Amino acid sequence: MVKQVANPRLIDVFGADFSQDDVGFAIPRLHSDIPLYVDPFLLWISDNPLYRALHEEIIGFFRLVSEHIRNGHVEASAKLLAGCKEPIAMGLGYASDSRKGSNIGPKLIGSILRTHEAIPQLREGRIRHIEEMQLVVPSFAEDRASDTASSILKQFFLEYTVEQAAKYKIPTRKSRIGQVYDPSRRLWVPAPEVALPYNPVDDTPILLVPLDMLRRLPWINYEDYYRTSFSSRILESDRRDKRIAKEAVLEINSRNYIEVERYVSEKERIGNECHPDPLFSPLTPATIRVRYRELRKLPTGSVNGADRRYEDLVFELLSSLLYPTLEFAENRVRTVSGAHIRDLIFYNDGKSDFWRDIRDRYEARQPVFEVKNVHSLESEHVNQLYRYLDGEFGRFGVLLTRNPIPRSITKNIVDLHSSKRVAILALDDRDLDLMMSLLDSGRDPTDVVKKKFVEFTRLLPK
Repeated sequence: MVKQVANPRLIDVFGADFSQDDVGFAIPRLHSDIPLYVDPFLLWISDNPLYRALHEEIIGFFRLVSEHIRNGHVEASAKLLAGCKEPIAMGLGYASDSRKGSNIGPKLIGSILRTHEAIPQLREGRIRHIEEMQLVVPSFAEDRASDTASSILKQFFLEYTVEQAAKYKIPTRKSRIGQVYDPSRRLWVPAPEVALPYNPVDDTPILLVPLDMLRRLPWINYEDYYRTSFSSRILESDRRDKRIAKEAVLEINSRNYIEVERYVSEKERIGNECHPDPLFSPLTPATIRVRYRELRKLPTGSVNGADRRYEDLVFELLSSLLYPTLEFAENRVRTVSGAHIRDLIFYNDGKSDFWRDIRDRYEARQPVFEVKNVHSLESEHVNQLYRYLDGEFGRFGVLLTRNPIPRSITKNIVDLHSSKRVAILALDDRDLDLMMSLLDSGRDPTDVVKKKFVEFTRLLPK
């Protein structure tokens, strides 16, 4: 069943009666990571006492690392850090075709220990946020801050996952995931065996993550520090136009840690501006209009890459205009008879009456939008999409092209429905313009697709 869905999510492989809008956790993808990180600052700024306690647990862990270093027990510190293994079961990060990651190794552990020994504030346990490590430890980037914090808090994620799986009747099996950190005993212990959701692709366990812990970049991050603090406070004015290598910046920070503390204090001061990031951020209406104006200027055909640019622009427009009733699933490129074809595939969770009807009537759990930058659509374009629509995606597709289609093509589409019950709609540039107008007026752009479908059904034989 997993193979029959493009970029499947956990809910696509069992009879779930909920969608992403219904739950407080990020629904995992089975083949790739969710492009977000756990941001510990969201725990620190939270009004939830449990979240604030979790942040203190993270900081307590690093203060214990400092304590061991001060007492000359460097090996104990190294052993603590070695327990911070990336929780692959959480499926977070920017791996586009894999859910596998890497762990903290001896080289990074050595860097963390040397940094603590060299910086008095860290050696004395005065760390306030784990994200400070990004600004002084080489290779400790945004993903490491997320992975390390998540590893320390794995016991919380285990308990949260068990609770949510039971609440939403997600299939589970008994699993034991490595070790968990026990703050009361101040050491790593074997994780308990609990009932966890699992990935049917590779049978690995899954940990669910609350949406209100996730951001695309941590609130405290290197690029923001360089732009807002280092460049303006430390660099001389005549050097600000030239980018300084990160290794050099970290070295300067290690000798002037007060600059890191000033930056962190400022980020705390404006912390009320820090919010979780959504799983998808649609383009603003103004940006959509800019993209559309560029699209309208493109010539038809493939000269100077016009076809590829048209496909890219349609992808950006549709993924925003159709959201949230349809969520983007995959941008798939295929070749038919030497022709390059771009398909945009969406998840159809039946969030509106129209899309629920399309899903039920045509088994269309993943509507396919095929993009053709041609002056006039031809029968072969329709047939290409028709042959592509099968049990994998359902029997509903949309052709997006530049101009209204000829009557002969309309007849071809109707004939295909009569023989195989496959519905193919044709949209053009004017329909994109109408969708944008609906968005501007606060209406659902999907109404354009709905109108096209109504017109299509009226042409079908009675």
